[in-house]
Amino acid sequence: MNAVSPNPLYVLFALILVQILFGLNYVISKIVVDLFPPLVWASIRIIISALIMLLAAVIWKRPHPKGGAKFFVPLIGFALLGTIVNQGSFLVGLHYTTSTNSAVLNTLIPVFTCLFVTLRGQEKMGLLRVLGLMCALAGVLVIRRVEDFTLSNDTFVGDLLTILNCFSFGLFLAYAKEFIEKHDRVWTTAWMFIYGSVGLTLISVPEWSNFHKVEMSTVLAACMVFAVVGGTLLTYFLNNWALAHTQSSHVALFIYIQPVVATVFAWMWKSEPITMRTIISCCLIFLGVYFAVDRPKSTQA
Repeated sequence: MNAVSPNPLYVLFALILVQILFGLNYVISKIVVDLFPPLVWASIRIIISALIMLLAAVIWKRPHPKGGAKFFVPLIGFALLGTIVNQGSFLVGLHYTTSTNSAVLNTLIPVFTCLFVTLRGQEKMGLLRVLGLMCALAGVLVIRRVEDFTLSNDTFVGDLLTILNCFSFGLFLAYAKEFIEKHDRVWTTAWMFIYGSVGLTLISVPEWSNFHKVEMSTVLAACMVFAVVGGTLLTYFLNNWALAHTQSSHVALFIYIQPVVATVFAWMWKSEPITMRTIISCCLIFLGVYFAVDRPKSTQA
């Protein structure tokens, strides 16, 4: 555990960067998932990420956490919640539901996280946080066109898996904070990826047996590289690092910024127009996050 806390601005920057990378990854990974079976791609990218993070921990000579079973056993549960169930249910859920349903249902992550940390007594749910949570949630529902959301038989399985993804990641953010605070973040992330690669590979065996080689292209290769480096390595490491230095609910609440990033990216890449609806929803999201996130009482902080 680090004796000196980092500058709060660094934590803020890390949280914003995570949302930018995740927001871009939401669009870019869709290109990969359209060609690769979801679980096959989840298995491939987490294996590559585990090897890179393990190599980085060795090269940087990071001190390996001690404690034996006290370190490795809890990691099984955290890898299950934060990697295996989280990634598996999200990607398979996205395959069996619509992008609108997935985007709307993923707003449940901050809701579940705030519920868990409140029930555990980790954080208090004040009136200002409730109002901020509702304001940001309303902004996401507006920008993601909640009127297009449908619970039909065709999307039922995908919707349930997406909700499971939110529930799982909310539990991870609430319960993993104390563990991550005590151990080196590079090694913790590396071992989470190692456990995750084993779990995702095992559950993806049926899809691997039916998998056919995909014809590579420059665009596909670039998307795969970003999904591994930007959408997995950096996001998970920065997320874990920020989780060790701020409240679990803060890490979750910043997820509401992802739809804004995705919208801006779609405007820049596909020339999709930014309407008054988009502007209003973005204002609601930023205002909600501002009210919901606790600010330090110290003037200097």
